Amino acid sequence: MRNSHGFSWPETILSLSITFIIATTFLPFLNNMTVQLEDKKRDYHSSLVMYEIAKMYIVENNATGVMQVEKVNYVYEISSEKVCIDYEGMREEQRKCVPIIK
Repeated sequence: MRNSHGFSWPETILSLSITFIIATTFLPFLNNMTVQLEDKKRDYHSSLVMYEIAKMYIVENNATGVMQVEKVNYVYEISSEKVCIDYEGMREEQRKCVPIIK
């Protein structure tokens, strides 16, 4: 209740505790979404790296190497049947392989 001096002490404590409870329930959800977004971004970058190394392979015939995008190393390897990229995901190492179509 509001009186001439403002809100009472129990009302203030109640509103702060409700705010705290709501905020702490959303923090794990927000953290999980951030990790998923970063993983998708790194997967997208791995696809871009794969495209670039395919172009470089045609010109330079270089089958292995490392390319860095936003401080993440993408280690690639091209064999006769597939192109593979290894990179550090948010939770674990990721490996992405695509078969070569002739």
